[in-house]
Amino acid sequence: MDELEKVRELYGEPPADPLLETRVRRRLETEFRRRRRLPWTVAVTGLAAAATAVAIAFPGMTGETGPPDRATEISGRSILLTAATRAESDPATAHGYWRVRKLHRRTYPEPLGRGGNRYRVVESRLTEQWVAADGRMWAGSRTLGARPESPADTEAWRRDGSPTEWADRRLSTAPGKGLLNAVTGRAPFSMAGHEMGFGEIQGLPADPAALKNRVAEVVRDVPAGSVDGVVADALSGLLWSKPSPPDVRAAAYRALAELPNVRYLGTTTDERGRAGAAFSFTVRTTATVQRTLIIDPASSRVLSSTDTGGPGTAGEEVEVVLEAGWTDDEPAAPELP
Repeated sequence: MDELEKVRELYGEPPADPLLETRVRRRLETEFRRRRRLPWTVAVTGLAAAATAVAIAFPGMTGETGPPDRATEISGRSILLTAATRAESDPATAHGYWRVRKLHRRTYPEPLGRGGNRYRVVESRLTEQWVAADGRMWAGSRTLGARPESPADTEAWRRDGSPTEWADRRLSTAPGKGLLNAVTGRAPFSMAGHEMGFGEIQGLPADPAALKNRVAEVVRDVPAGSVDGVVADALSGLLWSKPSPPDVRAAAYRALAELPNVRYLGTTTDERGRAGAAFSFTVRTTATVQRTLIIDPASSRVLSSTDTGGPGTAGEEVEVVLEAGWTDDEPAAPELP
């Protein structure tokens, strides 16, 4: 299997990039008119097809540097539309519980250690949310231990005596015990701070424009200048953190594809090595946060979400989505991954 076939297997066959094809056609037309070696229609057909294959294989790579150009925007839009088509083909059947299982990683906001031996540590933990159709909800968590962030931090930690606990910070290098607690007194889901129940999510519009308008209405009370980013964030939440029906998830993807503030960054992998396409947008509320999602368009799954610039943070805050969907398993404390 060659590289192009591998990419097609991962991402499907998104529409060819018309701008890139036009650019290639123009360049080839000039060259062929100058050389007059082959009939234009024969030559450009084969080479334009090759250009189309390149656009499909590397949708975020246009051969140019600087800010994303129109070709990159079209490629990113094609990927989101491919994910939308895949999302609406999912079965609409519900099971006993909506379950979201995530791996969190963040740099502890304050350096640890004594004297000149100061270092930063990274915390990791698992969380799970279980929600029954009648609104009952459970929250599970399990710490996975802290570790020095970088090789330099590791050296400083060793000079500090390689502590395994920081009692005043409630940190430890050892994994903790899995916990599960029933949650009462609030709705199981929210959108930009507004509580939402199962019925509200199930009743969201399946038309992209209508869905965007409904979301914008829900988040209308956010600070001035924040609406675009909050709408993008609320739409992305419908892709994985809420039990959205397949046609609503598809509409959310299509609405995101039309938002000018959603930027396609190219192909990448998440922290578990899973291949996907990265998109980012800025959320401005009490702080300016850059949020980056990695999406697998072949499955329409959101693989991870990364925040940069959040208040009280010293680096990235990463959420790796391990599972998001319906299950008949009973709620239980998270097990080690």
